[in-house]
Amino acid sequence: MACATTLLAACRETPRPEPSAAGASGIATVTAGLRPAAASAAPDAGVPPLVRVSELAPAAPPDACPPTMVYVAGGEFWMGSARNQGAREERPRFLTRVADFCIDTYEVTSASYVQCVEHGQCSAAHAARGTCNAGEREDHPINCVDWTQADTYCKSQGSRLPTELEWEYAARGGKSYGRYSWGADPPDERSCWRNPQTCSVGSYAPGAFGLHDMSGNVWEWTNDWFGSYPWPALTGRAKVYRGGGWGRRSEKWLSTTLRNRTTPSSWSSHLGFRCARLAKDARCPFGLGEEPGFCRHGVLGVECPGDQSFNGQRCAPPGAPPCARNEDSVPGHGCVRKRGEDPTEDGSAPPSPEE
Repeated sequence: MACATTLLAACRETPRPEPSAAGASGIATVTAGLRPAAASAAPDAGVPPLVRVSELAPAAPPDACPPTMVYVAGGEFWMGSARNQGAREERPRFLTRVADFCIDTYEVTSASYVQCVEHGQCSAAHAARGTCNAGEREDHPINCVDWTQADTYCKSQGSRLPTELEWEYAARGGKSYGRYSWGADPPDERSCWRNPQTCSVGSYAPGAFGLHDMSGNVWEWTNDWFGSYPWPALTGRAKVYRGGGWGRRSEKWLSTTLRNRTTPSSWSSHLGFRCARLAKDARCPFGLGEEPGFCRHGVLGVECPGDQSFNGQRCAPPGAPPCARNEDSVPGHGCVRKRGEDPTEDGSAPPSPEE
């Protein structure tokens, strides 16, 4: 069962401008000078290595993303864990389509967040002491910020928090379906984990799509409310965060399919974020979402349990109606419990795994 990170460590900080060298606010970003480690030169410069066309990442269209972000080409994708694998909350696995999007190459740094605070666009982090990084470790990820603070920072940059779908797609390398962001190899020497505090962003080699620290360093807030697959919850009590933190002692916490959640007002020295946005001229496979800058969620198929099958809204026995009697069908959210009905899953946060 997914766990929520220690949302008791105190920390307050300052947000950073980010998407382009001069973000939405025109502030030069601290991470603008950071770039993924360059590949080492080939031993024989006269003989270029052979590369299968299928291994080449799709080239980003011109100006598709700001320079501090990575372009991620979308496509069809099975989200979650297969039957009898992963935690209950990672099932049922479902097939969907992802639009082209941009996501920060690095987790938002302490210096970048503080810069945003100094420009009056963000509120200070909840603490600036101990393992909280605000004003202390400028090139480490900002932490000790709640969901609203993370959301505000991203919006100040003309971006937003990534959806769960975008985060998992990016972390797993799309159809590579990596166990970790770099693949299946153990996380030692590949990630900031089993550590006494956070690490500088980019301390380890990049993983899928050239992204750093998708597994390890700090957990990362997503935009979504916690709910059951295959549809994102319309509302709830807890927001989802992903990726695993620096203090974890078991490899399972770095899994790219693992889902954790806690209330939006919670914060922790183990919890930070990165921003995302739709790529320039991206097409939403299922139409535009309710909020600007988001695509509507859609489901093409579900790995339903037992003798049930997906009827376009939910997994149900043959002959069952699209939704239960106490539910309404809501575009992009599937069957939503009617107002006044008690939900079977209240979305509350489980005990913090970082305590």
